[in-house]
Amino acid sequence: MTRVLWLGWEDAYTPRRMQEAARDLGISLDTLQITDLVFRVTPTGSCVCLGNTDIVEFYDVLMARTFHPFISEALTVARLFASAGKPVIDASLVDEGYAVSKMHDYLLMSLNGLPVPRTYQVYTEQATQLCLNELDYPVVLKGVHGSHGTHVFMANNREEVYQRLSTYPAGALMIQEYLPANEDYRIMVIGYRALPVCVSRSPENGDFRTNVGSSPHASPKQTTDMPGLVDLAEKASRLLRRECAGVDIRYHDGKPYVLEVNRRPVFENFESVTGFNVASTLLRYIVEKVHSHQRAG
Repeated sequence: MTRVLWLGWEDAYTPRRMQEAARDLGISLDTLQITDLVFRVTPTGSCVCLGNTDIVEFYDVLMARTFHPFISEALTVARLFASAGKPVIDASLVDEGYAVSKMHDYLLMSLNGLPVPRTYQVYTEQATQLCLNELDYPVVLKGVHGSHGTHVFMANNREEVYQRLSTYPAGALMIQEYLPANEDYRIMVIGYRALPVCVSRSPENGDFRTNVGSSPHASPKQTTDMPGLVDLAEKASRLLRRECAGVDIRYHDGKPYVLEVNRRPVFENFESVTGFNVASTLLRYIVEKVHSHQRAG
């Protein structure tokens, strides 16, 4: 039986769905937090333990979901799994420099020709003035870190920009052009392949965000009807090496833009709107990855 360690602290729905899918598929899956573990170093050996169990020896694969505020500890666990020849999802956590921020994502996508909104991360008032001179109002202020619509604001003039920036540390909010549209799309990508359905989302009245909770203005769409979006979502997830990603795409003036590639998407709204079993699809991908590692070893 494949043993999966799901490491993270997040919404209640997604880990529960993974556990339900694991039971249905006859797979062992435990959801743990860093605070459940003991990092043990002694003269005779060392391990990361759950009780008296060495988690690297016990589990076959690590699915690393959330990090903050225990970033170093989570990456240490990921490195130990990789050193033992066991797969880590995402693999980029152990074989390249760790960097997860929205600006990091925008920079890489832009450098590789993927369309993204004009975005600025600045630290001084002078730099802020220069970037505002290049944008039309309203603008979006978006946290470099954050998800599910948190730390995202609209500013209609310069005064509102500076007022909002003053409540955050320098550089914590990016300044981004606003791309008005009636809807955008959440495309779920697993193993760098888009699922056959996606979610079309429209903002609530009086709001401009679409990724806040379970919007009542959401409907399922067949991705087979949108090959351009599928191709863009798969390219973005592969470029950023997100093996399970929620890719948000918006059309503006007839052109698609990647708004975000979320490396730990919540399943609840997507599953409830589409009826698609994301948890089972992800778990099958994880198990196949384990088997591929074992065959290669």
